[in-house]
Amino acid sequence: MSLEFRNVSYEYESAGSGYSRALDNIDLKIEDGVFYGLIGHTGSGKSTLVQHMNGLLHPTQGEVWCDGVNLADKSVNMRLLRSQVGLVFQYPEHQLFETTVFNDVCFGPRNMGLTEDEIKMRAEDALKQVGISEDMWKLSPFDLSGGQKRRVAIAGVLAMHPKILVLDEPTAGLDPGGRDDILDQISFLHEKNKMTVVLISHSMEDVAKYADRIVVMNKGRIIYNDVPMQVFEHVEELEEMGLSAPQVTYIMKKLRDKGYPIDKSVITIDEAVEEIMRMTGGKMHA
Repeated sequence: MSLEFRNVSYEYESAGSGYSRALDNIDLKIEDGVFYGLIGHTGSGKSTLVQHMNGLLHPTQGEVWCDGVNLADKSVNMRLLRSQVGLVFQYPEHQLFETTVFNDVCFGPRNMGLTEDEIKMRAEDALKQVGISEDMWKLSPFDLSGGQKRRVAIAGVLAMHPKILVLDEPTAGLDPGGRDDILDQISFLHEKNKMTVVLISHSMEDVAKYADRIVVMNKGRIIYNDVPMQVFEHVEELEEMGLSAPQVTYIMKKLRDKGYPIDKSVITIDEAVEEIMRMTGGKMHA
């Protein structure tokens, strides 16, 4: 399933100052089966962009196409679209409202008109996929920890069997362990289900580790859309936009500046360890 933005702009009414442009002539194609990292400073247009992906917002100008169909077409089944393009918001409590965890995850599949057996099967499978054990299924979702709420919110979307999973800062406010657990699970589901993923994140380390491609936004425009190695070569330009490269790239640059033959493509901690091991002949010194 592909999504394509064609010359998309979006304006919203700004109190006391007329209209403000949140998206400015966006051309972007979300390819099937790719893991995208979407980054940009606060107010760059990231959240506005992803809300166009399942029709929560509609362009002021331009078109959004899904599998060859213009989402502005009145014949588009928006309920079906939102089951295929699943959006998990930054704050999971905005998506959780049922009395139990299990009922919450059943909500989406039930709205799709599935049989009760299919609804139950999908909910059980989704909860297991995100690591929510059966002893928690009858609990109120509001009694869960922040990380557990994120998992349940993701399970509620996964139960609809989306072809595209869109996550807006899914690890915000979590400790490093909880963040890694959720992102590792999302990466596993991406690989297992061949699912397209669009991940909004402020963590350069996370997008460097997980994303196949990175889309950089600034002031409503797409500045870069490339593989992580190529994007993070533009360190100075990213810093001018209030962003940065992963911390390990700065360390590797300092080593190169001192004359060490460090590969410029190194952008993750694991790659840095391998590169230093290669450079030292497998010997690490304290």
